[in-house]
Amino acid sequence: MDGNFLSSTSPTQLPRILIAENNFSTFESLVQTMRDGRLHCDFDFCTSRDHALRKLAGPPYQLIISGVHLAEMEDFFLLKQTRTLEAFVPMVVTAGASDQESARHALCKGAFDLITTPVDHEQTVTTIRLALWQNKLMDLIARKEKTLEQYRQHLAAFPGNRKMDEAFNRALLSVEKTVAAFEKTIQKVEESIKCFADLAKTVENQARARALAQLDTLPK
Repeated sequence: MDGNFLSSTSPTQLPRILIAENNFSTFESLVQTMRDGRLHCDFDFCTSRDHALRKLAGPPYQLIISGVHLAEMEDFFLLKQTRTLEAFVPMVVTAGASDQESARHALCKGAFDLITTPVDHEQTVTTIRLALWQNKLMDLIARKEKTLEQYRQHLAAFPGNRKMDEAFNRALLSVEKTVAAFEKTIQKVEESIKCFADLAKTVENQARARALAQLDTLPK
């Protein structure tokens, strides 16, 4: 399978999904799901760990869907690579009845969710939408934290009151009060971000718990 001929032609601002799958049947089912009108995503694919790493070195993806056997290669090297990216990129693993232990291990190692095979279209759409929502939430949190840190550093560098003429000192005092007000606002935003971060963690934990429970329902 070539890595480009089945990629969608959606605008680049749409969420990008990398499918790392070497099972052709599963791959075909996932491609059909990608073209579901409710997903609004762009997608690319690869069939090996090395190919996946080359893809990850390019423009960012918002989600990786990986066959569990590719995901677990070299002690889940690909999964660890997603954790080194600037933004949280969830990995969803695909697994069948014979892959239960591998899938359980992947989830415990940090995979976000599970798609069981044969692929169920509706379940997969829901799983992908949840993973993309989680990525967006984590990206917003990361960007807010970076922005707040820049503001914090800028406010900390404010020169403060100096021995100058009285009029200038009065003006400076007014600015200092404004800076103090901004600091209170930043504190409130930080508290909001903490709530969002707690929400993101809750979603991740619940998705993983649901996926683990789903493994127990697969035929032995």
